[in-house]
Amino acid sequence: MTLFVLLIVLASVQFSGADSTDINDLGVQKALEIAYQQNPRINQLIYQIRAQEQNEALSFGIEKPEISYLREGIGEETFSEQRWSISQQIRFPLTSIYNKRSEQSTTSSFQEQLNDLCLTVKSNVKVSYTELAFANRILALAEERVELFENLRRAARARSDIGETSEIDAIQADLQLREAQNNFEIASLKFMDSRYNLFQTIGLDEEEQTYDISFPDTLQYTEVDIDQELVMQRLTEHPRIKMIELEKEASIFQRKAAKSDYLPDLNVSYYRQDFGNQYDFYGFEVGMKIPLWFGIDQAKQVKKANAMVREVDWKLKDVSLLLKKQAEQSWHGYESSRENILRFRETIQSQSVDLINMTQTGYRMGELDLLTLLEAQRTYLRTQEAYYQTLRDYYLRIIELERYLQEDIIFKQ
Repeated sequence: MTLFVLLIVLASVQFSGADSTDINDLGVQKALEIAYQQNPRINQLIYQIRAQEQNEALSFGIEKPEISYLREGIGEETFSEQRWSISQQIRFPLTSIYNKRSEQSTTSSFQEQLNDLCLTVKSNVKVSYTELAFANRILALAEERVELFENLRRAARARSDIGETSEIDAIQADLQLREAQNNFEIASLKFMDSRYNLFQTIGLDEEEQTYDISFPDTLQYTEVDIDQELVMQRLTEHPRIKMIELEKEASIFQRKAAKSDYLPDLNVSYYRQDFGNQYDFYGFEVGMKIPLWFGIDQAKQVKKANAMVREVDWKLKDVSLLLKKQAEQSWHGYESSRENILRFRETIQSQSVDLINMTQTGYRMGELDLLTLLEAQRTYLRTQEAYYQTLRDYYLRIIELERYLQEDIIFKQ
């Protein structure tokens, strides 16, 4: 099932409480399902495509048949002729064929526009979920910070009580704990903001936005190797490029249709005729509409169509250059974040954990002072936060590249 057909199916189902039986366990795939159903632009474009499909059937330009009655030579009781006729105007066949193919290309262009929009919606949902998962990590780190300083306050108070350190150490440890508690409140607020940002992104109804919702997908490092050449190659298959190529195809058929207007249209008429006795004569007429005023009408239409083709050519070049620049920047950003996170995982993160463990042990044994322990804990917390920030950037860069590769790399089902 293609993405377009899938979205048509989703659009036919109104999202309701019955569809959200597992809403309390809101993973990325469920969030995407809701976003596809609820996004106004997606639904608007789906119905625009349906309307455009009807234009294909109307593109033959079949005129309404004309029925007429004629009576001549009306006198007191007689007439010289009366006639019933039915006539049909028929456009030159090539014109209708070119118009239909132009409308078909336009429909396909809209479908590629829908695919591009879905890639954008998917990217926005994954970005919002990544920010939420990051906020959740920071909230857990803030909770760990509180726990660290609670342990520090207990240790400082115990050493102060037995006279190993002064009361100043105990007071300072207490102040650090209060600061950690304030930091936890700030992290909690940012987490709540991230929740509502995700709800807004996917269009979740207000009554569904409960505090019972959990978010099972988290930031976990996954080794991903993305080839730069592959990213560049996939750009030619990007829906935005295909969309404009189909726009060009439609404009070329419009140009052919404009040129075919130089050819005559036909008019066919069939009639019954009466010369005063009864309708005992039948006949038909065939006529042609000759486009005599080429410079006034048809030539202008051809020039207009040529200009539209050239306009789409430049539009294609502009979008191609823009996509190439964005893809290059995304790949280099991904490569940089990948190197950063590898450094964290190989050395920095493990060293910071060892540092905090050794200094805590040294302080409890009286081998290290409070300032050394405080600095070690700050270093550990800064390192952990920097690691999560780098992991978030790593995810965001990969999500950017997913739009150009047109495939899921992270948060896969």
